[in-house]
Amino acid sequence: MQAGKLNRRVIIQTKTTAADSYGQMIETWTDSRTTWAEVITKGGTEFYAAQKLHASTDTVFRVRYNDDITVLNRLKYGSRIFEILGINEVNGMRTEMLLSCREVA
Repeated sequence: MQAGKLNRRVIIQTKTTAADSYGQMIETWTDSRTTWAEVITKGGTEFYAAQKLHASTDTVFRVRYNDDITVLNRLKYGSRIFEILGINEVNGMRTEMLLSCREVA
């Protein structure tokens, strides 16, 4: 892994639940870690749903290996939010991971 390619800061977020003032459980996302990443854009698609045009962007983030990152987390890159669709460990050496993500609209 070339450290110079990890030139973007991303935040890994974890879903938490808490009770509001009425006792109802509300899901929120909290920042769990900040890490350096390489951003690899794979492309995008457009589709119709509920008679509206929607866009979807698929992006891969290369990060250093970390056991704490799962598909239950999400990733924040600047003001953009991405759900993690899959995690691939590169070459089985536990040095880096590829996070396949889709931007949340």
